[in-house]
Amino acid sequence: MICNVSMVQATASYEGLWMSPHFVIARMKLLLEKYGNHDATTNGRFKKEREAWTSGMYALGLSELQNRQWWVEIETDEQTPDARVHYMDQSSGRNCIQTQSIEIVDWEEHVEDAVKVIKQKCQRAYPPHFCLLVLARNGKTLDVETLTKEVLSETVPFGEIWIIGCLSEGLMTMVRIVPSAIRFDFETVRSLEKLKKQRDIMRKLKRGTSTEVKELGFVYLPLP
Repeated sequence: MICNVSMVQATASYEGLWMSPHFVIARMKLLLEKYGNHDATTNGRFKKEREAWTSGMYALGLSELQNRQWWVEIETDEQTPDARVHYMDQSSGRNCIQTQSIEIVDWEEHVEDAVKVIKQKCQRAYPPHFCLLVLARNGKTLDVETLTKEVLSETVPFGEIWIIGCLSEGLMTMVRIVPSAIRFDFETVRSLEKLKKQRDIMRKLKRGTSTEVKELGFVYLPLP
C-alpha cells in the first residue's frame, strides 16, 4: 500500500515451474530452519522439497560441468519421473529445450552397499532415457570401479546413473557409473555465484507461442 506495488499472488504448486538450482537449494535451507533437520529430511510431507533439493544439486553440478543454465521441474501428476532437469540449447540458432527425466533414490545410513540400492531400482521397468540419481546420505566410501562392474553385470534400464553426495561442508561430488565413469567435484557457493543472474522461476509456455518459456519475476511459493 505504501509503495504502490501490487501484492504477489501465491503460486499454489510446483506444477509447470522451472526452478533454478539456487532457488530450490535456498528453499530447503528455509525448510530446515522452519521444521528442523529430522522432519525436513524424513517427513513424507516434504518429499517433493527433498527431491527438488537433490535435483537442484545435480543441476548445479551439471551447470558447472557443462557451463549451461540448468533448471529443475518437479513432477506433480505422474508417479515417475520424480523430477526433470532442462536447459535451453541455442547451438542451432534457435531455442531447443533439452530435458532429462530423473528418478531419485536415497542411499540411507542403514544400507551398507550402494549396489543393493541401485539393483532394486534396476529391477523395475523404466524408459531408457531416464536417469537414476542416487543421493548418498551415509558418508560411506564408494569403490566406483567395483560398483560399476557389479551394476553392469545386471540389466540396467537407465540411460545414466549418477551418485551425488557431500564430501565436506560446501563441497559436493557427482559420480557417474553408467554409461561410463565420470567424477566431478564442485563447491556449492562458488557454483551458485556463477549462476547469480539466473532467474528463480520460469514457466514453460504452450507450443505456438513466440517464446518457449516465460520468466515469472517475483513469485511467492509458500513453504508447505
